[in-house]
Amino acid sequence: MGGLPALSISFSGPIPLEEYFDILDTRFELRQRQRSYREMLSQRAQQFRAVQRRLLARYKDKTPTPLQNMDTLLEGTYQQILAIGDADLQTTKALELADYQLSTATKLLLLLVRLWCPSLTDKGAAVLESCLSPVVNHGDDVGWEETVDASITLLLRTCLAKSAKEQSVGASNLKLPSDTTKLKKHIALLLDRLSKGGNLSLSQD
Repeated sequence: MGGLPALSISFSGPIPLEEYFDILDTRFELRQRQRSYREMLSQRAQQFRAVQRRLLARYKDKTPTPLQNMDTLLEGTYQQILAIGDADLQTTKALELADYQLSTATKLLLLLVRLWCPSLTDKGAAVLESCLSPVVNHGDDVGWEETVDASITLLLRTCLAKSAKEQSVGASNLKLPSDTTKLKKHIALLLDRLSKGGNLSLSQD
């Protein structure tokens, strides 16, 4: 009885980038919302402390003056802090789920790229995974979007550069971007270069 034929797995494409970008955008919107809530919490906390100090000063005054509704303002600010804190907590929970979804989607994307680009070596696949990382954390000071965009930009400026002009492009700024347009453009460009035989090797040998 002859041996079984070798198992061969392939993927002819196209890479489902639209669906992947939907997951990416959902997480990014949650991250922006969380940052907005944190900023509002900081502002309300400062306001609460300022009103509290003024009220304490009024209470200690030997000739007290009218509170001018500062007690009402203090209570209102306190209620706002509670509401924003609850909204921030719910957003954090949603962000944790979005982290997991983006991580899983990135792992699947990397697998599909490996099948889609048979010329991609094990070393090249490792470089790709280190740049388009499936490790997604929302608690870091520098987020996934910033680090991934900076890493892909490095590839596009070095081993995947098509011209000297591309090699002269400056490094990415590791700050929270206003949107994901540039990141998505760079991911699509990266995959396009790979599909055309791009070599993911940062060494000169």
